[in-house]
Amino acid sequence: MADKLTTVTIQVEGMTCGKCESRIEKAVGELGGVQEVKASAGISEVWVKYDPARAALGSMYEAIRRAGYEVVGRRDAPVASAAVAAAAADGPAKKTSGASIYRFLGLVAVVAAVYLIIRYTVGFNFLPAVSQSMGYGLIFVVGLLTSLHCVAMCGGIVLSQGVKRKEGDPLAASASAPAAGFTSRLMPNLLYNGGRVISYTIVGGIVGGLGSLFSLSTALKGAMPVIAGAFMLFLGLRMLGIFPWLSRLRIRLPGIAGRKFSAAARGRGPFVVGLLSALMPCGPLQTMQVYALGTGSFFAGALSMFLFSLGTVPLLLGFGLVSSLLSAKFNARMLKASGVLVLFLGLVMFTRGISLFGIALPALRPPAYSGTGIAVARLEGDGQEVQTRVESGRYYPLIVQAGVPVRWILNVTADDLNGCNNPVTIPQYGIRKQLVPGENLIEFTPTQAGTIGYTCWMGMISSYIKVVPDLTRIAAADLKQLSPDDLTSALGSGSGSGGCCGPTPAGFAGGKIPVQTIQVARFAGEGQEAEVVVNDQGYTPAVIVVQKGVKAKIRFAAEKLNSCNYLVYFPEYQGGLDLSKGRLETPYLEVSEDFTFECGMSMLHGYVKVVDDITRVDLAAVRKQVAAFKPAAGGGGCCGQ
Repeated sequence: MADKLTTVTIQVEGMTCGKCESRIEKAVGELGGVQEVKASAGISEVWVKYDPARAALGSMYEAIRRAGYEVVGRRDAPVASAAVAAAAADGPAKKTSGASIYRFLGLVAVVAAVYLIIRYTVGFNFLPAVSQSMGYGLIFVVGLLTSLHCVAMCGGIVLSQGVKRKEGDPLAASASAPAAGFTSRLMPNLLYNGGRVISYTIVGGIVGGLGSLFSLSTALKGAMPVIAGAFMLFLGLRMLGIFPWLSRLRIRLPGIAGRKFSAAARGRGPFVVGLLSALMPCGPLQTMQVYALGTGSFFAGALSMFLFSLGTVPLLLGFGLVSSLLSAKFNARMLKASGVLVLFLGLVMFTRGISLFGIALPALRPPAYSGTGIAVARLEGDGQEVQTRVESGRYYPLIVQAGVPVRWILNVTADDLNGCNNPVTIPQYGIRKQLVPGENLIEFTPTQAGTIGYTCWMGMISSYIKVVPDLTRIAAADLKQLSPDDLTSALGSGSGSGGCCGPTPAGFAGGKIPVQTIQVARFAGEGQEAEVVVNDQGYTPAVIVVQKGVKAKIRFAAEKLNSCNYLVYFPEYQGGLDLSKGRLETPYLEVSEDFTFECGMSMLHGYVKVVDDITRVDLAAVRKQVAAFKPAAGGGGCCGQ
């Protein structure tokens, strides 16, 4: 008999893990005449010892294709035994070719481009993470995205639930009854996905409950997404098959555990298979379980896993229904697309973990933060005070002075408070503040100038604290973090969402400058002077006309100051006034061209028009020019609606 056996090595595309190897080994091994099978994802080959009189290569190819993989070729493999074949399969992988390196570099460029596009448009809050108010609505999107991975990695299980069942089974399909056939294909998939949702929810609750028994440090919470992100980066590269040797590095269930899982699932119906799926060693699944643990709540853990699993249902259900239309080639391409996605998600998750360590990297600062203004602290007595608003998915940056105790008041409404933005942490100072509706006080003393990151407890929402040597000498770069285009994108139509100093006056919304009232300077003393009233309504007037070549002084009548308007900044002169300290007028300024002034948060703007002769001013032309003017950081945000 042994003399009649022969061996063949089949080259297969689409294998990424030990599960793939087991699936192919099982599919080919069940064929009559096949004695031994050894699959290796590392070198994308399947070694088979068989009796050519009883088994045909065509049947092996078909079995591999039915398992969801593509046969791309074959080569003779005169290997004497399975032991030698195993050694060959686990031996040195194929060297990475130059083409693979170029493909990898191209992939890095694509992923980086996608990362930057999303970062500077919609941000990352919709990507895999536990997020958003009581219901964590965006976790559903996480499920939708990772369902691509589920289909690629566990498609065999999904397919197995939609096949024709044994005769007499109430779910059996009937080729002669199209309607009944559709129902029979739908029901197993519904049962399978229903089992998955139930088991994910239960496991999430259990894991979340365990998290309530002990408290995780901020460093540990940062380490978890960093590790999970690194794992997803590794998984994405392995799925893409660019570096075949990565397939040798894998975590798989011990043989006995894998066999027990298969035995438990075999013949027990789609619902039981779905229930058991929560115990599978799946990367995204385990990542979500880690987040469920971090919630420290049975309810929050169960809810997050419920919504995550619910998000995976549409694609898995659809895949099961149209499985008969999917070719092996399509499956392989889908696997590549999933690999790119997993690689991208791993990058995002990794950077979120970094934010939990208090590292305020530029990549962790979505444009929306400064698009609604930077809150500038106000010196009072021996300390300084600053107020910012907390929104459901956003924190705001602030500027404080080094060496002075800070009283930071965070204002949040009950509607904006949720399980993601609460509590807030400042890792560098070891501060963790549980927020309540209303005002929340955080006190600390920055010791040196620099940038300090602060974040939500999960690293999903992050912003920064800019520490400067002197609040009265804030540089333009400290106040302006966005280009006009980025600011427009961040603010949409230009209307913010409320802020630390109340509603923005209608005339100033969206960076506009009211032009109804214009003051022409009057000659006095050494030059010319004008006065601006400052209160909750902004600047009155907001437009001043001065004469070219004559020194000009601008006085500010501080009727009512708040944390937004107390600081007046002159960008073109790179200086400012702290009205709260009684600094109510500028020195005489040399004027030769138009210039502007604005509040410390870049929410209120004024314009100074320079003309040749203030006795002959075309006010209509001035109104038209100022109305069309767009401030460099105009915007309505923290100050209002």
